[in-house]
Amino acid sequence: MHKNILGIAAVIIAISASAFTTPAHHGKLVSYKWFRITANRTTSQSVPSSGATYLGESETPPQPDGFTCSGSTNQCISGFNASQVNSSNQLDGTQMPQTIAATRN
Repeated sequence: MHKNILGIAAVIIAISASAFTTPAHHGKLVSYKWFRITANRTTSQSVPSSGATYLGESETPPQPDGFTCSGSTNQCISGFNASQVNSSNQLDGTQMPQTIAATRN
C-alpha cells in the first residue's frame, strides 16, 4: 500500500508541474520586405536598388504572379529587413538579401 501512495503522489506532482509550464517557442516569424529581383544576381551577390521591385511586406514570400521564378542560378524573389529599405520602399543602396524565396536561371 505504501508503494501505491508514493506512485500516485509522483504522478500528481508530475501532472501539477506540467500544468504550469509554458510551451516552448520555436522562434518568431520575421516580417520581410519582399522584392522581385530583376538584376542578374546570383544567390551570393548583393542587389542594387535599380534591380529590385517592391512587392510588399509579410512573414511569408509572395507568389510570383505574372513572372516566372524557375531555376537555380539567380535571385527572383528576395526578402530584406526594414532597415535595408528606405521610406519609399526601395532598397537603400546595394543590399544583401536576408532570405531568398525563389530563384531563376
